[in-house]
Amino acid sequence: MYMQEKHSSKKEVSKLAAKAKNVNIGQKSLGRRLYQYRWVYLLGLPGLLLMLFFNYLPMRGLLMAFQNYNPHLGILGSEWVGLKHFQTLFKDVKFYSMLRNTLVISGLNLLTFPAPIILALILNEVRNAKFKKFIQTSVYLPHFLSWTIIASLTFFLLSSEQGVINKIAVALGGEAHAYLFDTRAIYPIIVIQSLWRGIGWGSIVYLAAIAGVDQSLYEAAKMDGATKLQCMLKITIPSIMPTIVVMLILKMGSIVSVDFEQVFLMNNAMVKKQLEVFEIYIYNNGIAGGSTQYSYTTAIGMFKSVINTSLVLLTNWITNRKGYEGIM
Repeated sequence: MYMQEKHSSKKEVSKLAAKAKNVNIGQKSLGRRLYQYRWVYLLGLPGLLLMLFFNYLPMRGLLMAFQNYNPHLGILGSEWVGLKHFQTLFKDVKFYSMLRNTLVISGLNLLTFPAPIILALILNEVRNAKFKKFIQTSVYLPHFLSWTIIASLTFFLLSSEQGVINKIAVALGGEAHAYLFDTRAIYPIIVIQSLWRGIGWGSIVYLAAIAGVDQSLYEAAKMDGATKLQCMLKITIPSIMPTIVVMLILKMGSIVSVDFEQVFLMNNAMVKKQLEVFEIYIYNNGIAGGSTQYSYTTAIGMFKSVINTSLVLLTNWITNRKGYEGIM
């Protein structure tokens, strides 16, 4: 009995010693930890410096949203006006129409969120290596085209006089239609452009996630008689769900933003009302025509950033509640 108690006391002492050792390791000074991982920090230093100079230091410009900014006086010398510009924004007769147009375009683009996932699942099932590379190259290529080229291609296809689609329709006995001036067609055109340009590039992330799925799961499922569709639904999609969740959260961070170049190039007098979004309004009031409403346009940009950040935090909170791991 005495020997058992002595043996158990030795175990407890060794456990306490191990815990004390771990505590001492965790309580290393900041200097020692920096020195221990000095090469890792040195490797990440260029990226940190780039982030500091191009992401964080420019944020001081947000102070202009609370000032009547004067370029000659600078940020610190300009007059402070508090929330005046935000009040002006919310009272602007165009505010709600701009918000509606932005949400419609972003909402329609959000509906296409599953498209890259579906494309990645299809490409993953292609077994012919050469054919797979050809398809991947074909769907990745539009991402590297500028919006100017894409707008030109759209005009080439849909122009009422020179468009290929209208020429085919006339040749078949139909009538030409001015798609680019149609208020009902402009939103679908914008969404199709974005989908065509981004679907291939967006599928890269999901293909990488699929490549990391344990192949033994597929082998076990095939031994049990599972079909390819069942493997896709029961193994592939659940395995890449963390990646899908993260990409959805990041997508929500741009819900109150649209691509300025795309909307600007597709704009015309007939669809101006449908494409009047925050980005176009900022351009017209902050840059075009020699305008000097720097503070007001900065307030608009800050409003967008606050809404987008709030949506990211809300989506992340919901995903965590549902049992998935978010971005924070």
